[in-house]
Amino acid sequence: MRFIVTAIGSFSADCVIRKLKQSGHYIVGCDIYEGCWHAVSRICDSFYKAPYAIEERAYVDFLLDVSYKEKINHIIPLTDLEVDVLNKYRKEFDSAGIVLSIQPPDCLAVARNKERLCKLFENDVLVHVPKTVRLENWSNCSGLAFPLIAKPVNGRSSEGLFKIFTENELMMLSGRSNYIIQQMINGTVFTVDYVRDQNGMDFAVPREELLRTKNGAGTTVRVVNDKILSDTVSYIGNKLNVCGCVNMEFVFDSKNNLFFLIDINPRFSAGVAFTCMAGYDMVTSHIRCFEGKSILSPVIYKEQIITKRYIEEVLWTQTC
Repeated sequence: MRFIVTAIGSFSADCVIRKLKQSGHYIVGCDIYEGCWHAVSRICDSFYKAPYAIEERAYVDFLLDVSYKEKINHIIPLTDLEVDVLNKYRKEFDSAGIVLSIQPPDCLAVARNKERLCKLFENDVLVHVPKTVRLENWSNCSGLAFPLIAKPVNGRSSEGLFKIFTENELMMLSGRSNYIIQQMINGTVFTVDYVRDQNGMDFAVPREELLRTKNGAGTTVRVVNDKILSDTVSYIGNKLNVCGCVNMEFVFDSKNNLFFLIDINPRFSAGVAFTCMAGYDMVTSHIRCFEGKSILSPVIYKEQIITKRYIEEVLWTQTC
């Protein structure tokens, strides 16, 4: 098959593209920056510089044009914003015969709206979520005490997230109608790479985030076997009718021995390579879901600590 993989400067790009190439697929990479700025562009079959996804019409036309030129039949977006835009213009790609490797609309409507996500599970006996209200309704809500978390309803990668310790700090956010307020759950962050096919077969690989960036990307993790987390994400995945690979984020409250669902990322996680290194090929299973096939069989993996490291690489030198 012939794929466009977007945002090849993102953490997940190298793993995704290498797995696709190993399966013999043709890969067109794109990014808002020059291809020669990204080492991963070297393993793509071709590269195109893309407009910003926030420029929706230009971005969609760009992908359609490249798809026509390169005979593309499958697009894999690697960022939330791109998922949002492609979901909005889904019919145009369907008409062009291009498969969008994204979640169904009903799933995205919940996964990309943190308020709806928490409302869906607020009274659930199996899934625990932090108490959540709209910013403008905070003063009328009982049961929420400082410290609090304030974040956009459809935020991504911790952008626009604030830790609030006083009412004065909270008042500084007044007027932001797209914000929610949540109780702050203190504890250890766990994320779970989860894949589910159209027949409901699924598999999950949880990991504890030992070191992570300010944007929430794990750099050193402990891959774990945790039946509670695996069963929880399977329950959530079936409730949302997930198709393909997503990543779910939890905070473990050791005081109450509970995992709190914080977020669902409807795309490959920044740490999908950790799951692949642990022994399960999330990328191939993801693609199989959009071919109407079953995911790869579950595997038995060992608990292990894996780290992401950075190396210097020359991408361009001046010619004499």
